[in-house]
Amino acid sequence: MPANSLFEKTRVMVQNDLQGGQEMKVHCKSKDDDIGVHFLKHHERISWKFRPSFWGNTLFFCYFNWGQGFKHTDVYHQYRDEDAFTGCHHFCHWLVRETGPCLIMKNGLNCYRWPEDMLSPAFVGERL
Repeated sequence: MPANSLFEKTRVMVQNDLQGGQEMKVHCKSKDDDIGVHFLKHHERISWKFRPSFWGNTLFFCYFNWGQGFKHTDVYHQYRDEDAFTGCHHFCHWLVRETGPCLIMKNGLNCYRWPEDMLSPAFVGERL
């Protein structure tokens, strides 16, 4: 990790991209910070900024609820996302879809299936 990235804030954005104009309940947090519960209409989004840990262990995750759906995923995992080539680096923009979360990257979307077991580690879903 470059030295200047220790002082740079990271921004995470979560956007409702459900079909049919469905409203989505979202609750995002880390071990230390609770972003709160939000109700997002179609295409609405929430975002927050933070400084990643010096130790490289920052993790933010979200729970999503709509209709009969209840899902979860890691929206920021420092070890995974701070890589400037394969991660979202300092801006992680997620589209939440029925089929799974999609991370907007410079070269397009990286979409994943939702983890099937709520007891399994978040974001082990298979890539689409």
